Amino acid sequence: MDMISRRSFLKASIAAASGLVLPSWLVKAENFVSQEERPYLEGLKTHRETLYAFEWDYGGYALSLGQRPDDEPDLDLTWEQFIENYDIGQETFDRWIEEEQVIALKDKVDPDMLLDYWIYEKSPIRKAYHFLESIDLGPDLGCQEGGGGIRFYNGFSPMHDAQYAAAADDITLSLLQKRLNDVSGKIAIELTRAF
Repeated sequence: MDMISRRSFLKASIAAASGLVLPSWLVKAENFVSQEERPYLEGLKTHRETLYAFEWDYGGYALSLGQRPDDEPDLDLTWEQFIENYDIGQETFDRWIEEEQVIALKDKVDPDMLLDYWIYEKSPIRKAYHFLESIDLGPDLGCQEGGGGIRFYNGFSPMHDAQYAAAADDITLSLLQKRLNDVSGKIAIELTRAF
């Protein structure tokens, strides 16, 4: 018979009471994490997109949706491409024209300006934050006293407006994959290295 920790027992009790996760699944995941020292990530054939999980300086895993966190953005765009690919593209182009800037659709956009817009609109780390914030994660993934859970960081300090979603530990990442499988079945979590 497998022994489970007090923490696993408490999580299993909460999960069973909520009806979202069976205690037997949680014990299986906890045993896997204990033996393999990595999250239990159940794959599905229906997975179409990837949520990358990478260890970071604050403990646990930060999350990145659709791209690895260290993938470089494309900063070599014309105004036409910028308008096509960014929600703010047309508005920015129109504002520059109103301010009597001489630009054409075939001109290149300033890479520094593109990077700023990419950070706010296309960054895979920010996408993970907004995606996870918008779905019902269930009671098992909320931050709990003593650790565990998904944490949302909306700026670490004044003048620092980065947005991160992070899983506190391996069992949280396992529970997140289970929940994503139950909610849509389209997103696979993959461990990766960052930066």
